[in-house]
Amino acid sequence: MTARTAREVTDRNVVIVVGADAVQSGAAPAIRDIADRTLTGVVNTWPAKGLFPWNHPAHLGTVGLQARDAELAGLGGFDEVVLCGVSNDELDRGELDRLGARWREVLPADIGNEPFPVRDEPTPRPALYTELAAVCGPLYGLDETPLNPARVAADLAGALPDGGVVCADAGRSGFWIGRTFATRTLGSVQLPIRAAAGFAATQAAMARRLGRFSVAIVDAVDAGTQAVMSRAKDLVVEVWTDDGSGDALGSHARLDRLLGAHDGGGVHVLPLAIDFSAINALVAVAGAPRWTA
Repeated sequence: MTARTAREVTDRNVVIVVGADAVQSGAAPAIRDIADRTLTGVVNTWPAKGLFPWNHPAHLGTVGLQARDAELAGLGGFDEVVLCGVSNDELDRGELDRLGARWREVLPADIGNEPFPVRDEPTPRPALYTELAAVCGPLYGLDETPLNPARVAADLAGALPDGGVVCADAGRSGFWIGRTFATRTLGSVQLPIRAAAGFAATQAAMARRLGRFSVAIVDAVDAGTQAVMSRAKDLVVEVWTDDGSGDALGSHARLDRLLGAHDGGGVHVLPLAIDFSAINALVAVAGAPRWTA
């Protein structure tokens, strides 16, 4: 290979988009190895949160939660977009085509054998990461009650012990977990690909039976959640609501209540008042939410 050819290969701007099936198939170590060896940037869909810690250089953001996510991720500007284990529910191929993205799919089992070009430096963070961070950063610091959902998610992320898991249903609260929960490890957040009654409660109850710290975040205790609660021995369900039925707790009081309920055992429903108006700032950047019930 001549020096010129080698340089042309190195200059190819490639990004990997990772979805739920890649994680479930056990491809995470291979993808991390690619990112470390080649400095290739990685975008994940919401069920694949935690593939990298939120501040890892390879992490370029989470797509699929809002209308402009793929656009803000710059997927139309890469020389190649490699989709690994991404369902059409997570990322619409028609949207990629409309953006002019040059995409192809690689099976999770094959991703480790792909010859990715080696970059000179990590892939620059796209607007999806930087512009949403600019909106969410100030929200994390606000402590007025009712608390905003970004602050509540950030508090929970900071308090989550090693091995702990936050499980959320598709809906307003799940959207905010997907958008603003700062993941440190894979598996610390469980989100469904599509709405499924009782998903959060089921996942949280299963984790608790395995001895893990867990909490289910829901918009309301629906029939599916109620059914899981009726069978569970230990389960904490936090209901994020703005209908007047939630408790308007400050940050410390809310965490004390949640952690106390978990440590005390049994089944608990903790209604928490949330100010969801911050959604307007996110919509102004990335468009309407898509992943809601």
